[in-house]
Amino acid sequence: MNIRRLGRAATALVLACAAAGIHAQSQSQPNWPTRPVRVLVPAPAGSGPDALCRQVTQRLSELLGQPVTPDNRPGASGHVGAEVAAKAAPDGYTALCGASSTFVTTPHLMTKLAYDPNKDLAPVAMLARADLLLIASPSVPADDLPSLIAWIKANPGKVSYASPGIGSNAHLAMEVFKARAGLDIVHVPYNTLPALTDLAAGRVQIMVEPSASATPFVRDGRVKLIAVASPTPVPEFPKARPTNETVPGFEVIGWGGLFVPAATPRPIVDRLALEVHKLLQQKDVRDSFATLGFVPYDMGPDESRRFIRSEYDHWGEVIRSANIRLE
Repeated sequence: MNIRRLGRAATALVLACAAAGIHAQSQSQPNWPTRPVRVLVPAPAGSGPDALCRQVTQRLSELLGQPVTPDNRPGASGHVGAEVAAKAAPDGYTALCGASSTFVTTPHLMTKLAYDPNKDLAPVAMLARADLLLIASPSVPADDLPSLIAWIKANPGKVSYASPGIGSNAHLAMEVFKARAGLDIVHVPYNTLPALTDLAAGRVQIMVEPSASATPFVRDGRVKLIAVASPTPVPEFPKARPTNETVPGFEVIGWGGLFVPAATPRPIVDRLALEVHKLLQQKDVRDSFATLGFVPYDMGPDESRRFIRSEYDHWGEVIRSANIRLE
């Protein structure tokens, strides 16, 4: 090959590489979204999770330049909405505002789900966590966790704890407490009944409850705050110590995240994760979360996946040890 032909070949190669680079860049930066995005909310309108998701979708609409609309699909402890999301087209136009129970506890409790949340859905980002408090009836003669444990041990089988239902975060957290502190306590699942009211009246003695709903009862003295069931102190009650300082492993948080069908292209996932990260840095968003009882929980796709796996393994061990089933 002479020099002129070699030059033409080199030029053609450079142009081909440039074209390939442009194509790759266009692939990594998709023209998305070009139409409205639907976010499934597996909770009823007006609930705390619904309010959180609406804050997120409103801000995402502004950041993405397309309407991002919540679509409430409550039922079956969140699995109605999650299943719709799992079976949706993986094109970036359907997402799920999902809760921790869908991904880390219910798969261990129910073996007959019509989908696998951890295989059929992929995390985009964490959104927020809800701190939980360990609270007691005013009649309980204890003001901190060590004195509560001593009182329970002096009254084996006579102390009851409330929860929203079998397999709920609160139930599982109390099973950890029971096992690791060596306690004989009785579970009273309330489902939709007003457990907080019964706690205040002394019909049950203790429970773990989200900070948002427990705080008004604590502030006006209707219930006692014993400890923080989350891993770290909460801003509203800085003097309340975390339960894990007294009983290692006794801790729980509720969290919510944004998910998409598993085969959604990674460039779309990354773009959506970036916008979620941006909105979680905004002061008005953080303040709005705080009024709802939530704390921003900023994790991207890969960190979220590792976190969920860790939570899945941990709560699976708890559920198997306590022999808890929902079916």
